[in-house]
Amino acid sequence: MSWEPGQRVVVLERDPSTGDRKRILWMDPEIEFLRAHLLFLEDHGYEVEKASSESAGLSLLRRQRFDLVLLDEQISGKESVAGALQEIRESHPRVPVLLVTKNDEERLVEAAWGRSFDGWLPKPVNPTQALAVCISALRTRSAASHQSTSNYVRDISEIKSNLLANPSPSKWEKIYFQLCKWDVELHFATSSSLESMHRDQKRELARRFLSYVENNYIAWAGRQGGNPDLHTFTVRRKVIPMLRKHGKCVLFVMAGLRFGQWLYVQKLIESRFKVENNAAWALLPTDKAFCRAALFSGRMPRDINRDQPQLWQRLREEEDAAPYERELLKIQLRKEGLDLEDPRFIHVRTQEDAANLASNLARHEDARLIVVEVEFIDLLDVHRRDHPLDPAPREKEVRARAGEWFQSSGLMQAFEVMAENKRPVVVTSDHGTVRVDTPAEVFCQEEKTPNPRVKIGPNISCDERQALFVESPSQYGLPGEAGEIAYAIAKENFYFVYPNKFQYFVTQFKDQMVSGGLSMEEMIVPLSTLTPL
Repeated sequence: MSWEPGQRVVVLERDPSTGDRKRILWMDPEIEFLRAHLLFLEDHGYEVEKASSESAGLSLLRRQRFDLVLLDEQISGKESVAGALQEIRESHPRVPVLLVTKNDEERLVEAAWGRSFDGWLPKPVNPTQALAVCISALRTRSAASHQSTSNYVRDISEIKSNLLANPSPSKWEKIYFQLCKWDVELHFATSSSLESMHRDQKRELARRFLSYVENNYIAWAGRQGGNPDLHTFTVRRKVIPMLRKHGKCVLFVMAGLRFGQWLYVQKLIESRFKVENNAAWALLPTDKAFCRAALFSGRMPRDINRDQPQLWQRLREEEDAAPYERELLKIQLRKEGLDLEDPRFIHVRTQEDAANLASNLARHEDARLIVVEVEFIDLLDVHRRDHPLDPAPREKEVRARAGEWFQSSGLMQAFEVMAENKRPVVVTSDHGTVRVDTPAEVFCQEEKTPNPRVKIGPNISCDERQALFVESPSQYGLPGEAGEIAYAIAKENFYFVYPNKFQYFVTQFKDQMVSGGLSMEEMIVPLSTLTPL
């Protein structure tokens, strides 16, 4: 892919294999001396961004999409270039990276860098050389993109075949896994048409998922303990078998974690653990109090309220629900024949808590069961505000930031400690989140539930095309007498607003990542077992 002296260069107005106007990032400490080269590329159909330092270039990469990177080996010295290349590969695995080097022989470049780069360009750089190398790299990338499109069409065909029959929860999990895989695959895709196709397919599948849940949820909630795929079975399915096999376990609950985000985190720890991915289904409404109560008790909220009404009331009203969650877990473990000493609970609510997690885990090393609750989506939002890219969090940005925050927050160190101590881990989420963008008017008494995706109380009125309206809570496994209490649960990307406070709620919630509603992203959550290697 390098330019050879004497090679004839064909100057093109635009790369015919790509069609779109492609974006190039050129990282060079002397970039201001390359203005002629940048203008030459722009004259031939490319958009070129420049960066004179490694930090500036990586910052641009974090917040913008590029189709190609030119990286000068003198950007900060050879070791720093290797680090920059690694970071680019981790965040933009499909973007070609070309080395700009003083070496003018291919064998010398390969001896120094092996096959680390997708090509190279010798210095001093001639503008036509730069154009030729860029065209070659983008053509190679375009061929790979065509293969991705073919693979995508194949996977979507398989998904639609699964939907022809009445799909089971496990088939919907597989469908969601495939969509999440393509979310990650297309994170930095250069094919706008493939991204558009993916968005359309997700919208269609989201509508089918809504119908599936509305048609089946009452049957699931009517069973003793709910459907086996619901979070009410998670402790029985995964935690108790781990305790019986290994004698100890950590239940790691990352609040709001979605499966696509988990795939980013998994990459960071899979060298230390054998990871087995499954899924669980969060309850409706996908609100923290309801979902955690079901997870720790192994029962539907309706049944907790019936058998322990005071405990349920405290769970709903107390700011710190940890003591009541612990009590529910102890009751469930005793029912399953495990009369442990108090399970140890560690709460990670702040960045400081995250930084201290590894040392806190060490203090509880004698405990058979440790429960770690991480307010993941809240902490990720704090991290985003401290490191702003865009005013509103795009879903692809949130996915990438999940791994970035996990690695820098102290959680990575905590997982390393668990691996060293040979303590197996069950990772899950109480519920997922969804980015809301469309207001839906709701009429009810003055607000008792601040969640923008669920409203609870008497005399609720809403558009049932925008929300699941629950008039008989007991049928859905929820507390409340029919006719006295109703639930409105927002669908898809809707969020509730009061007509007399319309602008207030739009300003507060539009484009935010929230939970409480009915969507695939909120309901199907990771349930992964990690066995230390």
